[in-house]
Amino acid sequence: MKSNGRIQLYPMLRVVAFLVVGIVAGDKSYGLLSAEIWFGCFTASVVAAVLVRKWCVAQTAMLFAALVFLGGCLTTHRLSCINITLPEGKTEYSAVVSSRPEMTEKTVRCDMIVVGGGRPFKVKASFYRDANAEQLKVGEGVRVMSVLEKPANYAGSTFDYARYLTYHGYSATTFVYSDRWHGAVVDLSSLSLVKRAELAALRYRDVLLARMQSFGAVGEGYSVLAAMTLGERVSMSDELNEDYSVSGAMHVLSLSGLHLGIIYAMLLLLFFKRSRMVTAQVLIICAIWVYVFIAGLPVSAVRSAVMLTVYSLISLLNRDKMSLNTLSVAAVALLVANPLNFYDVGFQMSFMSVMFIIILYRPLYLLLPQRARDVSAVRWVWQMTAVSVAAQVGVAPLVAYYFGRFSCYFLLANFVVVPASTVILYGAAALLLSSWLPVVQKALCLLLVRVAEWMNAAVSFIASLPGASIDGINMNLLQLTLVYVIIFSLYVLSFYVRKMLRISKVMGL
Repeated sequence: MKSNGRIQLYPMLRVVAFLVVGIVAGDKSYGLLSAEIWFGCFTASVVAAVLVRKWCVAQTAMLFAALVFLGGCLTTHRLSCINITLPEGKTEYSAVVSSRPEMTEKTVRCDMIVVGGGRPFKVKASFYRDANAEQLKVGEGVRVMSVLEKPANYAGSTFDYARYLTYHGYSATTFVYSDRWHGAVVDLSSLSLVKRAELAALRYRDVLLARMQSFGAVGEGYSVLAAMTLGERVSMSDELNEDYSVSGAMHVLSLSGLHLGIIYAMLLLLFFKRSRMVTAQVLIICAIWVYVFIAGLPVSAVRSAVMLTVYSLISLLNRDKMSLNTLSVAAVALLVANPLNFYDVGFQMSFMSVMFIIILYRPLYLLLPQRARDVSAVRWVWQMTAVSVAAQVGVAPLVAYYFGRFSCYFLLANFVVVPASTVILYGAAALLLSSWLPVVQKALCLLLVRVAEWMNAAVSFIASLPGASIDGINMNLLQLTLVYVIIFSLYVLSFYVRKMLRISKVMGL
């Protein structure tokens, strides 16, 4: 059956679009429309879609409306769970540390989940730094006496910090003095099974990080190694973060498709010809998800894990792999689980980069003549160039919008960090598999740290080059939208131009 238009080939892409419309509408109307009203409209739309099933256009309109109402319902419900009524004044409560503590000059910052008093909620906490606070660990229970305050903006700052915290699930902030807390055994039964599994995985991550350090892994090399393999970026210095940002290589520090794809490929090798067996695929996907939990469930890694899960299912069914549909399924899964993920910068950049790679990679790759593509070295260089350019086209407008920056040497940086990161990731897998050989593990760990240090030096050099980045870009939401409209318009125009050239060539014109 032939589809009536290319958009018909990607039904899940339309699901994402209307779900996002509902999420934005639910956010903008929060406080005016309750989740119950949104749910009532969703139910009515579904019922109407069933009643008008004989009229395809009307049924389609009702289903799209249902997606909008579903997005509004999920968003309103999520915001209601976050914007809770906090107790006035100092209050005593039990909590569990839910993120790796970060040391500053005077404080120890971490996330906490308050438990034991109704529905658990997330708090951004700052402990006065002393010997006890420095010993805080993920999963540790504490008994605290402090003032819980609604997220608020810093005086004189243009950044909407309160909005940022709300969209990331924080219901309160607090400062804890040295004599107002102590370690305690807390009951975690009120937490979901997923959250308890996440805390257990993060505790195991700390064990792995401590093992790396016991092998002598220190300094910025260790920081990058920990970020790339286990998603732990707390130990990275601000200067190194800035170098990766200026050079356009920040993406290599985020667990994403590159990382999980390598792990998936290595696990497939263990099963050889049995890779299509259901048991093998289930074990591989379970291993992927365990790794994502250990890394702390970053959005980019979860997106990649969902895509790999869908790909695995499709391979078992011997169906065509529709990449845009797979990406859209991952988006739907993340947005239904937490609609506020849409406002996460990492979510937006992750999906835009992958989407533009899917759309633009092949046209860019085919620009190179076939004779040149037959040369292995040239083909490899051009493939990396095409992927880098496609991804940059997707995320550059977002980087300019959020950070006011455009990295001019992103291609040069990718030629450095992609090969180095591939070596690091394969080496990290070998590091894990050689756990029964401590001497080999130590040698591998120190070698990977050296590779990371070399990569850091190269990135810092690129960031120091004249004109490495254009800063101070001021772009509003309308301009951002227009930039993407222009990009998509040029893509559509180029598609029809290529089609006309092919027709002309066939007709001999």
